[in-house]
Formats: sequence, structure tokens, C-alpha cells
Amino acid sequence: MTLCIAAICDDGEGSDPKIVLCTDMERETEGIGSSETEDKVGFVRQGWPTMIAGTLTKADDLLNVYAGYLAQHFVEINEFNLLDHLRKPAHIQKGKLVDHYLQQAFSFNRSYFYGDGKTKLPEEFILRQQDAIGRIKLDASLIISGFLPETDFARNTVEPRPFLCVVDDTRSSMGVEEVFIEHEYDAIGSGSGTALSMLFRREQDSIDSLACTVYNVYEANCMSDKVPGVGRFFVNIDILYLNGTMKTLTEDGYKYLKQKFKSYGPNKIKEKDLEMKEDFLEPFPEGSKPTPAQQV
Repeated sequence: MTLCIAAICDDGEGSDPKIVLCTDMERETEGIGSSETEDKVGFVRQGWPTMIAGTLTKADDLLNVYAGYLAQHFVEINEFNLLDHLRKPAHIQKGKLVDHYLQQAFSFNRSYFYGDGKTKLPEEFILRQQDAIGRIKLDASLIISGFLPETDFARNTVEPRPFLCVVDDTRSSMGVEEVFIEHEYDAIGSGSGTALSMLFRREQDSIDSLACTVYNVYEANCMSDKVPGVGRFFVNIDILYLNGTMKTLTEDGYKYLKQKFKSYGPNKIKEKDLEMKEDFLEPFPEGSKPTPAQQV
């Protein structure tokens, strides 16, 4: 339960692209309590910061699986097979979770279940466990940010381009792949729906300036603080540059954003600010067409 937002900016002609990373700092243990003390940015390799959401222990496990895989296979990765490679660690982790479930519950692993077990275990038991295995989730989400050389075939050049790899199997019920590449922005965690709605509302775009993008993700975080599991008091904003270095927002930067949010964010509405006049209402019409005045 958390909120992590990543947005690409300055990705236009003649500018160096950057990636803005924004997280809350909420750490929660169900049934015990919560505190805003958690740093949710790690690394799967140098220059590829990764934000985590979900059950933090499982998110850390997933991050480590990605780091281990990339340490062995990074030299094989290019613009054409990036997604293929970034899907594999998620599959490895899912396999580990299935092994853990079978071993803990029945003291045998996947190899036995899909091998000798097919002929030795009751058919009804096999079907029931296949259904249970199909419902096992990663229970963790990641956004991996980075740059990778990409070919511009029109200009016959190769330049580093930004990407976001989103690992989030909670969206599979909506027909979204559990691992996909994004070139604009995305969010993970319990507050992701509200945050993405705000970024859509602001028409956030990868060619937007760094200043606009930093404000937009800050605003999206602030607008999500009423969602259960999202931290209300602390936010962390970092910027990833083309050369793999990172900078973090200073205290003056946060004060500036807070001031701008007071100006551009939603304001509280008082009872005296609104009225409902008698001529604002009329008898309910059946089968009427909308009038120009109804256009929002």
C-alpha cells in the first residue's frame, strides 16, 4: 500500500531527457500500524533506479531477482529485446512463489507436481491446486527507470532514450500485461488510480519541461493522500539524468512546490461560496436532448 510515480520529461528535439521519480514514504504492517519512514527507491543495476510498492518484503525479493538477472544478462539486452528480458525475472519470481506454496503446503515442488505427480496424485487434487496456483500473485510492483540506446532509422542515429518498465500483476484482471514498457508516465501502489487521473488531467507529456513535470507529479501525490495506504506527510522526489546520475529535491524545492500547490491545487469550498437558486432547477424532462448550456 503506497504510491510511486515516474514521469519522463524534456524528451523533445534538442533537449536531454530526464525521468522524475516520486514516492511517498508510508510503511505499513497490517494489524500493527504504519509510519512514514520507508525509502522506496532501490536499484536493479547502476543507472536504473527502481521504485517498489506492495508487500515490501516481497517487493524487495522481486527487486533482488531483477538485480541478479540483469547482472548476468545485461550485455544481451538491446532495444529490440528489452521487454523480453524484463519479463523473465517476474516469471522467475512467480515460479519461486509457486514452489514455496507447494513445498509449504504439501512438501513437494513444481517439478514433482508437473512431473511424477501428474500420474500419482488424484485428478481432483491436481485441478484444485492448478486453480490455486493460477491465483498466486507477485504481491509486489516495480517501476524500473533507465535509458537504453535506441535507433532513429529516419536519421540513421543511435541515441539513449528513456523508458519505464512497469511490473504490476494487479492489472492483469483488466487485461493489462503484468510487465510492460511505458514511455510517458505511470504509477503503482494503492494511490495509483488517483495519481494517474491527475496526470491525465494535467495532460502530462514526455516533452514537458522538468519544472512542469516535477510539479505535476508532486500534485498527483498530494491529491492521492486520502487514499488508504498512501503517506500524507512526506514525499520524496528524485530526478534521473541521461548519464545515469541522480539528483534529489532540496528543502527549498519542496517549499516552492508546496507554495505552488496552494495556488494551483484545489481549494476548500465554504458554504457561503456556493448557492442554488430557484431558477437553476426545472421539472424533470423525459427524452430531452442536451442544450449548449450543459456542455462542460
